[in-house]
Amino acid sequence: MFEKKKHIVEEYRGNEAQARKLFLKDAEKQAAKGYYPTSENFTQGTYGCGSFIFALLLCFVIVGIFIFIYMILVKPPGTLTVTYEFREVAQEKQCPQCAETVKAAATVCRFCSYEFR
Repeated sequence: MFEKKKHIVEEYRGNEAQARKLFLKDAEKQAAKGYYPTSENFTQGTYGCGSFIFALLLCFVIVGIFIFIYMILVKPPGTLTVTYEFREVAQEKQCPQCAETVKAAATVCRFCSYEFR
């Protein structure tokens, strides 16, 4: 039987609202598998150096000026990175008085009659 990964990292692309919407939709599916989000980080997208230099070179042509202004005003989509952690649901617990293993739903230890609160 294969072992589940303890942590997984997912990325959701788009503007912050779109990325969050995708994250919330996926979080329900991940919770069904036992993974719960532990951290998230949104990073705004940026144009690369090549795009900037290309637009700067096109500034010598009139069309390039409009492209350059567009790049200054409109930001590209960012990335929301979420880390999920696998959490197992306890099926059993240990009695603090006699150290025997009992079912998680038990309210009284069957070995020593200790009452769980």
